Amino acid sequence: MKKIYIYLAFLSLLMTGLFGCGDNIDFSNEHLLTDAEQAEIHRQDSIKEAQKHNINAKLILEYSLDMPISKTLYDGASLAIDLDKIATLFGISKENLLKGIAGEAGAPEIKGFAIEGSTHADIGIATNTNSPWGHWWDADGNVTTWGTTAMIFAEFDTENGVFNIGQYPAHLTDGQTIKIIECLKYNEKRIAVVVTVNAKTPGKITAPVVGTQDLSITVLAKTVYDADSLLFDLAKVKTDLGVSSMDGVKFVGVNEDGSYNSETVTGNGFWYDMKGFVGEWGDNASVYTNYGDFSASYISIGQYPDHMKAGQTLTIQYGLLANNKIEMLKIKITIKGYVDPETAPAGDPKAVEKTVDLTKAYSNDYASVKVDVKELLRDAFKKTTYQIHQAIVSGELKLYQGKVSETAPAYTADVPGYWLKADGTAAGWAESVVWCSIGHSETELFLYGGNHPDNLAATTTVTTKLIATYNGGTVTFNISFKVTKP
Repeated sequence: MKKIYIYLAFLSLLMTGLFGCGDNIDFSNEHLLTDAEQAEIHRQDSIKEAQKHNINAKLILEYSLDMPISKTLYDGASLAIDLDKIATLFGISKENLLKGIAGEAGAPEIKGFAIEGSTHADIGIATNTNSPWGHWWDADGNVTTWGTTAMIFAEFDTENGVFNIGQYPAHLTDGQTIKIIECLKYNEKRIAVVVTVNAKTPGKITAPVVGTQDLSITVLAKTVYDADSLLFDLAKVKTDLGVSSMDGVKFVGVNEDGSYNSETVTGNGFWYDMKGFVGEWGDNASVYTNYGDFSASYISIGQYPDHMKAGQTLTIQYGLLANNKIEMLKIKITIKGYVDPETAPAGDPKAVEKTVDLTKAYSNDYASVKVDVKELLRDAFKKTTYQIHQAIVSGELKLYQGKVSETAPAYTADVPGYWLKADGTAAGWAESVVWCSIGHSETELFLYGGNHPDNLAATTTVTTKLIATYNGGTVTFNISFKVTKP
């Protein structure tokens, strides 16, 4: 009986549905919408369209920001937002607002999120950048990730209470406008920070060259980034530019088309390509310039490791700009080969074992301590310092942790070297407490290391064994690494 009842109920519902649109319906033809039905559809579409333009927030803060386009930098600008208005709406102090955004223990539970530009739908993640609140955005103002579709990013700085808004290099175009919506929620109250970013091509530099200095430097072909210093006429620069110090001076490089580039990427300087024009770090990089590494009368000339060869010459231009005037330094760089001053120790390579004590006070950075091991390695491998340095660069010298294996070492710190857990075994940065590596140059060989700034208690001692092999010789370092109180 129960089955019959269910069947009849279903049949009744089906018949109601079939005849619910009117009595004389012809199911063989397309149903023509009535004026009332068309009006309802239009009303529903209007609601959906309105939702795309409505920002669901109690407080909306709107800002506009001009962003100079960069081909190489993630630069942008900082944007101060009205934190007092947000704190007032949430009913908390500005201090607690910042703590809540940062996610500090005991602070109000403030949730960051975003609103899509094309649909105005909520995107629930608080961040996909390097800050506790902030996102990458595409050209339509929709949340994306770092990569092909990324245009700009917003990262909220909880220490200074500002948004740092930057760009993906070479993705923006002149005149492009992108509107982003970064949001916060506390209890049931929502706020939206709407930022319209206007991309603009930087102004063309038309300042005349009022002075030129022809300089030259001869340097070794290097396997490291370390810079050489080059003296220039500082007094002439000040006179020609009409300045009393270098404080207000900016720096320009020369592009291949003859235009000036002011996008410094090495601090106060540029990377240059193999032709001597401003370029990028990478496969075609030759040398770089900088100012500020040495005293006031010197600039820095460094190299991309292993790119420059003995016998090469390169002329680059490095301009100093102030008061709409340029002093141009034309620098001829000559590369020479290294002349090894040492003679390799006599005899056959051998196995050597050495106990090494490293001690440093805890620091919240990656500051290191070091021990000279040059003579130890020279004696074991029967090679000069320069030859051992080159073997490290090429990978021919290998450094193992714990024991020598048939597989190649998997370094986790400065090569060759390892991050180490408290038990002395090699691991990744995230789970380690100290690191230890072999440092090297044409004239130095040393064992050095430092502590993890976050994972380490103020006092600890890590013991480990590192084994270096090269040219048939072996050096075993039995290391005791003690980190003391600050």
